[in-house]
Amino acid sequence: MFAPAAPLARAVSKARTAASQTASEIQSDIHVAERLYAEATHPQDEGQEVPEELDADEAEEVIDEEYRPLMEGEEGEEGQGGEASGKATKGKRKRWDEEGGETKVRKFEVWLAQLIFFILGACILLSWNTEIVAGAYFGARLVGSPFQTSFASFVALTFTTANLAFLAHANATQGGANLSRRIQISIVTLILILVIFIVSTQVKEIPANLFFAYLIVSAVILAASASYLQNAVVALSASFGPRFLNQILSGQGAIAFAVAGIQFAAAYGAVKNQKPKSPSSAFRLQADYTLSDPHLVADLATAVPPPAVRQTAFTFFLTVGIFAAVSLVSYWLLLRLPLYRLVIRASFDEDAATTKSKQAASSTSLRVVERKVRHLGIAMFLIFAVTLAVFPSITATIVSVKTGEPDVKLFQRPELFVPLGFAVFAAGDWLGRVMPQWEKLAWTNWKILMGISVARLVFVPLFLMCNQTAGGAGRAIIRSDVAFFLIMFAFAISNGYISTLIMLASVVEPSLEQEEIEVAATCLAFYLTAGLSAGSFLSFAVRAAICRCNPFV
Repeated sequence: MFAPAAPLARAVSKARTAASQTASEIQSDIHVAERLYAEATHPQDEGQEVPEELDADEAEEVIDEEYRPLMEGEEGEEGQGGEASGKATKGKRKRWDEEGGETKVRKFEVWLAQLIFFILGACILLSWNTEIVAGAYFGARLVGSPFQTSFASFVALTFTTANLAFLAHANATQGGANLSRRIQISIVTLILILVIFIVSTQVKEIPANLFFAYLIVSAVILAASASYLQNAVVALSASFGPRFLNQILSGQGAIAFAVAGIQFAAAYGAVKNQKPKSPSSAFRLQADYTLSDPHLVADLATAVPPPAVRQTAFTFFLTVGIFAAVSLVSYWLLLRLPLYRLVIRASFDEDAATTKSKQAASSTSLRVVERKVRHLGIAMFLIFAVTLAVFPSITATIVSVKTGEPDVKLFQRPELFVPLGFAVFAAGDWLGRVMPQWEKLAWTNWKILMGISVARLVFVPLFLMCNQTAGGAGRAIIRSDVAFFLIMFAFAISNGYISTLIMLASVVEPSLEQEEIEVAATCLAFYLTAGLSAGSFLSFAVRAAICRCNPFV
């Protein structure tokens, strides 16, 4: 059902209706498309050799000859006879398809596989966004409880700690794991949690303590879902190559940017016709930035969220759920692509259905691989520890230097200034993740990467010198909104760009054997999560030092 039959069928139809081609060219394209369509849907009936009938070496040879030039971005040149040629990896020249139609179909197949990894990368972050974006709804459910103002801190601590623990287990058990099963179970689990959240928006009254308990339990379950999904998707992408790993990272940046854009648009629509409030009452945003008007939560008198808050949460959870379902369907499509089946056959054991990797069969030691990429892992850890130490715990408290003044403009009001800061971060982070797709910007010198990771510590005092209100107003040294956004943009680009380069550096690390690359990618993913967890703890310490208060309440 989800085989590449549909695009191939469309290729048949397109070939039959292409008026600009000569009759002979049309017949040739029809023949190619129909044959590929038949092979993809009923290969046994056509007497063709399918990937499962090939051994690992034969599958690798097919990939090198027919797919590797396309996967590495080598276009090749088509002559009048329709021949295409290109370079494969390791400088060896490989023969491409002799029929241009097959090359076009395979090029589409490679593009589709990259798109699916992009979607799966975005899906990895859905669990985290589910817990932090609907802060207005969660706060409305917890009005009057001891957790009304501190629930976000507890959720962040629970999620990051559980994420680290589950990812450690996922990495330790990756060798004999069924990656396909992990991906599907993780996405289904995410969908089920979202269904419960959707149902909750249709219930007016829910005991606050019961809802808080579910919120914490859901954070643990979603952390497990994100951990095993990340482990499996990253490990799988390592078998395809650096470009596919980069698509995962780009997808993560894209989903964060989309969420930030929705937040800002919602905030703009809610406040553009309101009169500015006093600084003390206007700024009610916390680190858990929301999709709805923050004043709605502040003005609630009961534990029953108003219809506007519940409807906004319903729309958000439903949108996330639909995207998760699309991710699952996309993965089913990936399973049916000939490229995927060839990669699995070339990279994994004879029992390809269980996807037990060759590194497990050869007893590749996780500890040995970790030592080889430890320098990259430390750099990755520093990147995200520094980021989470100030974002969003400190950056969410930075307001415009014009706040409270009579001439304050719409975008300088706290209700919009803070979401705009998140949008700037998301845009910069996404741009940073995309930049390595240009060859001239894709470098992997680990010493320079480590140096930049350490140098990012400078952003901590820079943000503290901006107009942050965690330690009280009127203490800003950098009194410029433009300067703040420039600092935020540089902070975000360095986060996305350097972390992506570190991941790509693991793929080309010279000390790694081919079968160790998959394990190396998961090791770096663990360091990344460890950095997030450490940064979330540090953020409370930084906030406590500034405000001289209990950051949990």
